[in-house]
Amino acid sequence: MINCVDVGKKYGNTWSLHPIREEINPGRIVALCGSNGAGKSTLLNLMNGTIEPSTGVIQLNGYTIKQRTKYNQNFGYMPDDFSFDGAWTVEETFAYYSFLQGARPIPKILERVGLYEHKQKRVAELSKGMRQRLLLSQALVSEPDILLLDEPTNGLDPIWMHTLGDILRQEAERGATIVFSTHQLDVAAMLSDEVWMMRAGSVCGKVYVQEEQAAYERLREFFFESKDDTCQIDVARTK
Repeated sequence: MINCVDVGKKYGNTWSLHPIREEINPGRIVALCGSNGAGKSTLLNLMNGTIEPSTGVIQLNGYTIKQRTKYNQNFGYMPDDFSFDGAWTVEETFAYYSFLQGARPIPKILERVGLYEHKQKRVAELSKGMRQRLLLSQALVSEPDILLLDEPTNGLDPIWMHTLGDILRQEAERGATIVFSTHQLDVAAMLSDEVWMMRAGSVCGKVYVQEEQAAYERLREFFFESKDDTCQIDVARTK
């Protein structure tokens, strides 16, 4: 479970994320959707503890960042981009980062992300999409209660986009709380249960996804047709 208690981030006089009070329950998949500068990565980085809030607090399963060890044990994180050592093989990279997290490098994880048959390839030989899947394997390896994924679909082809959706649903079904960021409206509608529409550092509305196409149309209406810039929670819902 993730609790955001009046949490916000300010740089100088500018809010990168206006204070929010939100709760995300186990088994839910939440997409943070918006353009560059909307506050998506700021919120994810507040959740993963790489930046400190200017106000408020975030709790992961009841732990705050002041309880750093317990806090970190609750989540797996997939950054938007990360430079692995190109000379290492997939298997070596996976094992190294697994051990860093105190987890065993279980081959099944590489199978889930479609990299087991490529385990002897050097990272420098991988495509963008395959490097993304290697990043995903690091987030999954400890079977965390919470998954935080920054733009996880970058570089993925349509087949792996749907496979990612299957993986996220499987993780949610085992009880994981999942938050991912995206600027793609169709991805948000396809992969999530709930979309937080973000604009200028604020959560401006939500779509609760019951039917993918209806959710996508609601998102298009909000981002491209709405004249209202005020922040109203639950401004849009699918029926």
